[in-house]
Amino acid sequence: MMEFWSKVLLLAVLLDIVFGEMPARFHPVVWMGKLISLFMGAAPCRHRKLYGLCMVIFCVGITVLLASLLIGPGILGLVITAYFLKSSFSIRMLLISAIGIQKDLDAGMIEKVRRDLKIFVGRDTSELNSHQSASAVIESLAESFVDGVLSPLFYFLLFGLPGALAYRMINTLDSMVGYKKEPFLELGYAAAKLDDLVNWIPARISIMFLFIASIFSGRPFDSLRTCIRDHNKTASPNSGWAMAAVSGAMNVRLEKAGYHVLGTKYPPPETSQIRKTVFMISYSSLLVIGVIFFIGKIPLVPF
Repeated sequence: MMEFWSKVLLLAVLLDIVFGEMPARFHPVVWMGKLISLFMGAAPCRHRKLYGLCMVIFCVGITVLLASLLIGPGILGLVITAYFLKSSFSIRMLLISAIGIQKDLDAGMIEKVRRDLKIFVGRDTSELNSHQSASAVIESLAESFVDGVLSPLFYFLLFGLPGALAYRMINTLDSMVGYKKEPFLELGYAAAKLDDLVNWIPARISIMFLFIASIFSGRPFDSLRTCIRDHNKTASPNSGWAMAAVSGAMNVRLEKAGYHVLGTKYPPPETSQIRKTVFMISYSSLLVIGVIFFIGKIPLVPF
């Protein structure tokens, strides 16, 4: 069984590297979003916090159930399982998108960058300059390393395909309804709290992978010092760990105006540091895959 899961992991990574993201109509995360949208459309005006909790329980429960049914024997079972595992994480799209924005910044195409950043980061991009745009991309790379790579594979290690897809459903719920403003304040309360909970451990172990990767593409001890000093400056209890570690490794100031500043003693990032961060996140992702692959070989781990 462990050999099967190891093959699933390697095939899923290969699918991501070669093909990237699936077309929307075939993407399991898009299906998750449609299910969540059905619940959002039927949300009542009263008892929204309770309704939101029921929504989370149902969506995560049905995901675990269906993921368990997907696992089958033979080559076909391997391919199907790997396909769905691949949908839970994204490495190629994240890195290619960041490089694309860097090229546009270098070409002086700031208006295009502002438009593209709207789907890349959760902030107003209409007035961002080149340094602020680079900061937004670097922050997103760091945060996405946790929720787009490390966390789903961490739960895959613990619980197999159901764990990876359950994590992705929780994260999708949070991204769609987990806002601290109306009309989502009560509706998304359970989703936001559960997302904080499931990312708590991965966010903190991310600094280990980022520290090792920064030996090759940054400043490892600055990464650790900045992480220790600034990890609690973000609104999220989890996102600051990876972002502060990357800020220190790159020696750049990362700022989301009106919200947080990480690495205050460093200068704002240049566009060239986006590429350096891409390399750092690439190395970190490879480390995660390698560690999970070899830990999965240990008999007592339910990989």
